[in-house]
Amino acid sequence: MTASAATDRAGELPTTMRAMVMRARGEPSVLRMEEIATPVPGPGEVVVRVGAVEVSRSRDVATRTGQHPYSRQLTLPHVLGGDFAGIVASLGAGVDGSLLGARVAVMNHQTCGSCAACRAGREDDCSALTMLGIHRPGSYAEYALVRVDQVHRLPEDIDLVQAAALAATGPVALTQLVAGRVEAGTTVLLTGLSGALASTLACLSGARGARVVGLTRRPAEIDPALGVTVLDLAHADLAGAIVAETGGGPQVVVDNICVPEIFGAYYPILPNGARVVISGALDASGPPVLAVHARTLYLRSISLLGVRSHTASVTDQFWRLVRDGFRIPRTVLHEYPLAQAADVHDAVARNATAGHTILRVSPESLEK
Repeated sequence: MTASAATDRAGELPTTMRAMVMRARGEPSVLRMEEIATPVPGPGEVVVRVGAVEVSRSRDVATRTGQHPYSRQLTLPHVLGGDFAGIVASLGAGVDGSLLGARVAVMNHQTCGSCAACRAGREDDCSALTMLGIHRPGSYAEYALVRVDQVHRLPEDIDLVQAAALAATGPVALTQLVAGRVEAGTTVLLTGLSGALASTLACLSGARGARVVGLTRRPAEIDPALGVTVLDLAHADLAGAIVAETGGGPQVVVDNICVPEIFGAYYPILPNGARVVISGALDASGPPVLAVHARTLYLRSISLLGVRSHTASVTDQFWRLVRDGFRIPRTVLHEYPLAQAADVHDAVARNATAGHTILRVSPESLEK
């Protein structure tokens, strides 16, 4: 057993750790490996030895460039990374001792627990919500400090890479499907099909018995294992193609990119009672503005729904699905060592990746 493993098992940590540190906003090159102090858990907190962390375009890349709506709230120097999985290495006061050494997935947001929304079980509407990797140092590091209520024990038959991929996309995707009332027989249209969240959405929708149609500019890169009917955004008659493939228009749209031209293609052909669920709005020129025709909205009883995050109850429900066997195809998980974080950010920002992009965090991953 290595010295590092021995100290972890005892709940004692090395005084320093390696981490990808960002000392300025800007290009991927601002991410550099440094030796920094290892966090120490306080009451109700745990330190997790990071095994794998997902690179999120909508959060990590956008925070680095300053495009994320919360990115101006971080303090430099900073460590990115929110969605991760690892092993509990140290416990703060008041934490159940059985957690030491447990394999866990960590959700990226922390809520206050005391506002009206939190008291009502609507933690996703928390007025003081903060995010790991933005408001607090994140998981592009050997160790990460989190509150104990952010961790979820993993079943033994799931590896840390799969768990990291599902840590946030799973609960968010399930929240979106619940909001959209997706069930067996529902026809679902997904935008941004090459993205991580859409990959998880496709699998969860299929598990519910829904029929899924997805839109992408890169149809050749979509893994057939997702079980999605793929439509190329370059189609000469995109609206007509959507109508044809969905049998008259999708009952539910989950739109995580909100490109006005794409919205303009699917919105006019939505059937009565359709639900549009939106959880993302990133654009190089600024937040997109969607043109919604009010008459279409009310005459067809269309619902526009915004989903920011996920509640504790839906998160628990999702991890029960994982314990019951839910997984995403291994072929949509693409792994890279933490030391290559800058190169990976560059690829993600250029849309040169598909599916889930995961950074491995282990001693050998800290060197290129």
